[in-house]
Amino acid sequence: GVYLSRKGLIENVLTKEAEYVEGMDLTLCGSRSGANAIAVYMILFTYGPYGWYEKISILQMRTNWFCKQLDQLDIPYFRNENMNIVTLYSSHVPKDLAEKYDLVPEQHNENNQWYKVVIMDHVEIDNLLQFINALKDRMKLA
Repeated sequence: GVYLSRKGLIENVLTKEAEYVEGMDLTLCGSRSGANAIAVYMILFTYGPYGWYEKISILQMRTNWFCKQLDQLDIPYFRNENMNIVTLYSSHVPKDLAEKYDLVPEQHNENNQWYKVVIMDHVEIDNLLQFINALKDRMKLA
């Protein structure tokens, strides 16, 4: 598609609030694709309530396991018990480890205060264990 605007007026319809997006988010207001809604519907329809329940249960188990590991290391975190996202203070995660393990920063600059660990299907306990072991190694060096 094409969007036309008078010169100098495009800034009035750009979204810039998404700090978690590296660089500027130059998406036009109201231009989000309807394909996401259709994809979610098809996922729910395809898996059905029990298949979806199993999928979510596995993600919850992995997230619980990860949080227990963080508890053992005395690393504080934030997590809603019904979510598969764990938020860690950036002061507890070396920047190079955050980048290596693709953690999602609050901001892509020196003001970043936390990272999100998003536990999805492809994030298995082996992946989480590698990250935990890397954190342990760094704690020993400190």
